[in-house]
Amino acid sequence: MKKLIFGAMLIFACAIQLNAQSSITGQAKAEVTSQLAITDNTGTPGGTTLNFGKIAVAAGSGGTCTVSTLNVVTVSGSVNAIVSTTSNAIFSLSGMAAKTYAITLPASTVVTRAGGVETMTVDNFKARPTSAGAEGLTGTLSSFGVDSFTVGGQLNVNAAQVDGIYNGTFSVTAAYN
Repeated sequence: MKKLIFGAMLIFACAIQLNAQSSITGQAKAEVTSQLAITDNTGTPGGTTLNFGKIAVAAGSGGTCTVSTLNVVTVSGSVNAIVSTTSNAIFSLSGMAAKTYAITLPASTVVTRAGGVETMTVDNFKARPTSAGAEGLTGTLSSFGVDSFTVGGQLNVNAAQVDGIYNGTFSVTAAYN
């Protein structure tokens, strides 16, 4: 009888140890997206050039010239806009269909007179993604994986700014959200 009880206890102990383990299967997941590419819109008038056009400034005080994301020019202070060609900068995006993206614009940049050292600051950059339909820093790629956006900004003109053509660059970044 002792052997029978001992054998039953041994079987019971093994059964308890077998039931002490449990397992489950986990899942692994990854999403592969095509790289988000930003290009200039060279085929579009103005392309990537934020062009403030021709302006005049009084000798005693400066002001500003702003080109909006809709290519509307406004001036303030002693700055006068002279009828000329202006343009907001236009950029195109391509990537994964229906993905949202964020735009990063600089706080400011400097433009320098060609052949000189005189400068002006450009700031208050704004973006208008086509997909959003309004100013903002986020947009959504279409079902074909494309979108575009315009960039406007404000040129700060100094009093008695030296005549000339001023040029500079600014960086624009777009990344998936």
